[in-house]
Amino acid sequence: MPKPLVVGNGSLLVNLDMNASIRDMYFPHIGNENHVNGRHCRIGVEVDGKNLGMVSLIGDDWIHKLGYQKDRLVTDSYYRNDHLEVELRFNECVHPHENVFIRKIAITNTNTIDVDMKLLFSHDIALYENPNGDTAIFDPALQSIIHYQDSRYFLISGSPYFDQYEVGPKGTDESGAIKSGGLNMNSIQVGAVKSLISFSQHLAAGETKIIYYWIAAGKTFFEVKRLNELVLTTTPERMMSEAGQYYYSWVNKEKYDLFDFPPKVVDLFKHSLLIIKSQIDYDGAIIAANDSDILERFNMDSYSYMWPRDSAYIAMALDITRYSGTVQKFFEYCQGLIHENGYFLQKYNPTGTLASGWMPWLTPEGKIQLPIQEDSTALIIVALWNHYKITKSIENIDPVYHSLIIPAAEFMIKYRDPSTGLPKPSYNLWEDKRAVHSYTCSTVYAGLICAANFAAMYGDNDLAESYNTAAMEIKKGIENHLYDKELGRFLRSISPRDETVDASLYAVSQFGVLPPDDARVVSTMKSVESILSVKTEVGGIARFYKDKYQEVAQYDPEIIPGNPWFICTLWVAQWHIQMAKSIDDLQKTREIILWTTERATETGMLAEQLNPFDGSPLSVSPLTWAHATFVLTVMAFVEKARSLE
Repeated sequence: MPKPLVVGNGSLLVNLDMNASIRDMYFPHIGNENHVNGRHCRIGVEVDGKNLGMVSLIGDDWIHKLGYQKDRLVTDSYYRNDHLEVELRFNECVHPHENVFIRKIAITNTNTIDVDMKLLFSHDIALYENPNGDTAIFDPALQSIIHYQDSRYFLISGSPYFDQYEVGPKGTDESGAIKSGGLNMNSIQVGAVKSLISFSQHLAAGETKIIYYWIAAGKTFFEVKRLNELVLTTTPERMMSEAGQYYYSWVNKEKYDLFDFPPKVVDLFKHSLLIIKSQIDYDGAIIAANDSDILERFNMDSYSYMWPRDSAYIAMALDITRYSGTVQKFFEYCQGLIHENGYFLQKYNPTGTLASGWMPWLTPEGKIQLPIQEDSTALIIVALWNHYKITKSIENIDPVYHSLIIPAAEFMIKYRDPSTGLPKPSYNLWEDKRAVHSYTCSTVYAGLICAANFAAMYGDNDLAESYNTAAMEIKKGIENHLYDKELGRFLRSISPRDETVDASLYAVSQFGVLPPDDARVVSTMKSVESILSVKTEVGGIARFYKDKYQEVAQYDPEIIPGNPWFICTLWVAQWHIQMAKSIDDLQKTREIILWTTERATETGMLAEQLNPFDGSPLSVSPLTWAHATFVLTVMAFVEKARSLE
């Protein structure tokens, strides 16, 4: 179940599912140390024993409507249970400057009689992602539950104070089942622990009461104690108001020209910026996605890493929307990651260490190979040049010119086949094929052009000439070796040859190798549109023909070449923007932008891909890259539309 609601501040990130359960809680880095890791921290309601002695966990028997407050990273969700005659309204946020997750719950008794009600919360927490060696206690001085181990502390409290609690061992039910009949008031447990708290309220017929609940995260007892006192003295209502105002001001600091797009597009554009913000670590790492559901389908690994390729696109989206301070911090983070030989490896942890990877260092024949996607190295240089063009700050480039730009450029000119001028084989952007790819070659061409621009700016004219020469040799190689005259389109790759139609072939024009109206580009992009279009009511563009990743059923590839991806569909839109000669020519792009808006979830999330039959989100959600691509496409549309008026 992809996560419909996320709230975070760069250090504490909380993911919530459709049943109001906390499913992921990352701290102290976004994407690093998930202390819930897909388990369930549930909410239950009991009303006068009406449900035959058992608490009703918020779930399938509840009607719900999920969402966010407008232009705020604060949730606004409704739940109703007609059997219990109860309505709940949730507002949730993580304070932008303090590591506190705050919930405001408005409870309404829709019955015509007075009732006694209990609202219960369970906490299935495993600190450091390991259930061994935790301690959970009830602290009577703070009137709080505290889970702790080593330098990880989570304090759970509320206002008014909860009146019952229970600390005990994790049960066989991983969700931490909530039982009625009162909690046992056990105050301490070690090892694999869970905790539960209960708020009791008497509500008159039709009455609404407010309960606040919060989790403070820190590295010491004194830190969570300070945070708890801060919430109590400032009041949780004020803390939540501060959060809402901050996020509103952050996303509205610029008055974006969004042409004549309807409000739903404007809303998704701003919401995408807020979602992107939530996925960026305070130390600079831009994380691909934080969704523990992928663990089950990804061999117990996740997307909670910094992929240089994804991050480069996201950085460009942030720069074009004037969040260049965040982008600058990202490049400072990257400075310490580049290999001494001038390339980036597959992915990195938010802490700046090398992450897990599946690209082998040996070929099947036992020969040494570089386990890289060269586009990742090239795109960081492209994003850096984009950053400079927007900020016009040479001071931002000074620290990385010699430490990052030149080493990367030197690697790109050397890691080439002298017989073709093209880059040597590396893994493609989809990370499943090693070859000489049209996409990778196009990004390396652009990376070298940008490196040449930097060199010229610093007066290193010999380097600028060297990088430009290498770029022109790659351009020639792309035209001579990667375009197939008989097929009338570009190949996915050579060495080995692969004729598969791939959405990433948009890169030939997107990165300036050839103009968008070049006959070879046009024929290639028409093949992408015709062959990779998903011919169901869902629509969209697949990654490549016969893509099996996250396949939901076996189907005719002529109808469903693969699951539709937001980024691939938006790439087609970007090509149509490049091709447009009049406002009318932008109609196809407008349709794709509206399609993206319609296919977002009710809470404004863009998943990695969609179920081709019902349009439901598949794989991770939200995917930061998808939101960034939407932002880039809308901005490109507006720029082109204004130029054509």
